[in-house]
Amino acid sequence: FVCFLWDMQAVGTMRAVCASMNMKIKTIAAGRWRWKSTFSAHLQKDINNPFQGLPALEKAIGRKVVARIGSNESIGMPRHPLAEVLPGDLVDLCRLYPDPYSRDLRAKLAKLAPGAVEDAAHVLLDSGGDSLIFLTLRTRIVPGDCVITSRGTYPTFNYFCQGLGAEIVEVPYSDDGATCLRPDLAGLAAAAHSKKAALVYLANPDNPTGYVFRPEEVAKLREQLPPDTTLIVDEAYIDFSPENALCERLHNTVQIRTLSKAYGLAGLRVGYAIAAPEWIQKADQIRIQFASGSLTAFLVDTVLSHPTFSKELMSSTLEWRTRLEQELVSCDATVLPSATNFVGIRYKSAEDALSRQQELLKEGIAVHRPPHAAMQSLLRVTVGPQALDPVVIKVLTR
Repeated sequence: FVCFLWDMQAVGTMRAVCASMNMKIKTIAAGRWRWKSTFSAHLQKDINNPFQGLPALEKAIGRKVVARIGSNESIGMPRHPLAEVLPGDLVDLCRLYPDPYSRDLRAKLAKLAPGAVEDAAHVLLDSGGDSLIFLTLRTRIVPGDCVITSRGTYPTFNYFCQGLGAEIVEVPYSDDGATCLRPDLAGLAAAAHSKKAALVYLANPDNPTGYVFRPEEVAKLREQLPPDTTLIVDEAYIDFSPENALCERLHNTVQIRTLSKAYGLAGLRVGYAIAAPEWIQKADQIRIQFASGSLTAFLVDTVLSHPTFSKELMSSTLEWRTRLEQELVSCDATVLPSATNFVGIRYKSAEDALSRQQELLKEGIAVHRPPHAAMQSLLRVTVGPQALDPVVIKVLTR
């Protein structure tokens, strides 16, 4: 069923009709088809946040609020326990409600390389990349909808989809049996068409293999997908391969990034999405309020105010990765090419990988073996000094 909207005054009425049928709206503009909306039917109407925050109130009244007696925050105490570890102004950041939209931090994140965007209208902040994957699914998925992913990629995506009642279709990796193990982009596109998928997930760089696609390859995937199939490009590790970042905003695509890896902030849980302003606005209507606290925003701002830190962290990480790769290869280990802060090692069997993992666990050393059956012959090792410990190298390469 397709809505032909020749009379643009009828758009509102036709939208309601299409939404009631849980279908997508297409309009005719300038003589060609143009994608209009891919939100779930129940999200076609605007949802108004009852708590816009003090920054919105100050903008509305045209002046600064000098007395916060409407937010039901606790009174300030002279001997707050946090005062033993934090100065008074930071204690207040913990005591008072934050800006629910993190407006200032969004503006800073919009300017982050690689692939900086025009302004904060393209950026949404949430508590880590995982939260943004879940939020993207919530904007698009209702029970029974089909999603496409790679068989053995980042498992949290499947975890969220199961909780939302989605049908999960997994496409096998492209595999040469040695060191080339990567998502099958053509297979993902074909499955999206055959299953009329609502959404496709791609981690780029991939987790757990570390493989990275060039931006033109990701753009080609987008072109091959149905227009109303949403594409998630999870760029959690893209800072380690900035030349492969998506700098062009792709149609119906949500890019997800994090400050966990290249900024050393995994414990603060800060991630951001880059997408069309229309998607940002809708996602803002349904995301958890106050997803990022004021103290977190202060700490992130402190790190971002030292732009050389991230460069130094990534440079050091890449040096450790090179050393680890060289050490493993010199011992005849099968090492997957990596564009991340980890190295994947491929073994002849899942049992072989498991025995090595268990041997290291007995020494109190945790390496990761992916939980998916398709990837259990891999071990994923985070790069750094501990990964080059002789005990670790011996077990990984025996």
